[in-house]
Amino acid sequence: MPDLREIYQSTLTRCAPDVLVQQHVHEELPRNVVAIGKCAGPLLEGVASAMRIDHAFAAIPHGYPRPNVAAEVHVGGHPLMTPASFAAGRALIDFVARHRDITFLISGGGSACVEKPRHPHTDDEVAAENKRLVASGLSIGAINTRRRELSAIKGGRLRELVRGRAVTLVYSDVSTGALADVASGPTITSSDEAILIADNATLVRTAASLIGDRAVVFERQIEGDVADAAELLARTVDSLQPGQILVAGGEPTVVVRGKGRGGRCVELAVRFAAISPFAALFGSSDGVDGNSGAAGVWLPRRERAGLPENAAEALEASDSLRIATQIGEPIMITPTGNNLRDLFLVAR
Repeated sequence: MPDLREIYQSTLTRCAPDVLVQQHVHEELPRNVVAIGKCAGPLLEGVASAMRIDHAFAAIPHGYPRPNVAAEVHVGGHPLMTPASFAAGRALIDFVARHRDITFLISGGGSACVEKPRHPHTDDEVAAENKRLVASGLSIGAINTRRRELSAIKGGRLRELVRGRAVTLVYSDVSTGALADVASGPTITSSDEAILIADNATLVRTAASLIGDRAVVFERQIEGDVADAAELLARTVDSLQPGQILVAGGEPTVVVRGKGRGGRCVELAVRFAAISPFAALFGSSDGVDGNSGAAGVWLPRRERAGLPENAAEALEASDSLRIATQIGEPIMITPTGNNLRDLFLVAR
């Protein structure tokens, strides 16, 4: 049986944004470039390696890779907005005003790291509402609907400020086809030039190609409540043949109930282990899973399903990492620069 941790790491390497974006770069793209989100640094580097850039701007969440090319760089908050997020928003609008034709590189995390409130809303009001939304357990689509109402740049409003041509390349961390939800769609309009670089399906297909004939792909992205996602994965792997590996992806939702340490993948691993004994890996593509400090969790094959006695209390306190360390191995890596939602591997 192949090592699920090696498959995960190799998949992240092959899906690196600086590698994939080069497939979409051509000489007709505008040479002024704006990169937004967790992958802004690698995306900008990939474009710079394939064409000459005149002027560049990057807005990046704190803790994520900065570009190793000449650019005006602003580091904002994530997942919560900070004063630096609003400073980045003002600088972004100023950059757009000074350049006519622009190529935009958009990735997840851009909703929090760069923002400018829409009149009459204030910085504090928008930051407080974003904090409430992040902890709400709502879908990303519902969250972004509210974010757009408060923003002067989200929902295509940044595109409206561009005086000339705008081309948008999207490295997507949302549902298939929902490009306007990536960073709340600052440059996506009905008439916009928008091109998909990669999404969660890219991540899943890449992992399946590494596994080969034993891979069984779950074709749709898994979303919705994390407990329901665990049950779906457990039912699906039960239907497989011995030796097969279920390959799935998506982004379940988790309601934050307490001040413990955890994340989507960590809590999914714990809830899966409660009902299934099979070896599995639940990993984020960006290397950061909530506030857990881990990228996800690897679960070894066990004799039977089940959790320690203190599991219910830990889950109620949003402290899933405490249980994950007792039943599996947290995956500790540095932020990858990727952001294509999560990858789930379960070995029958």
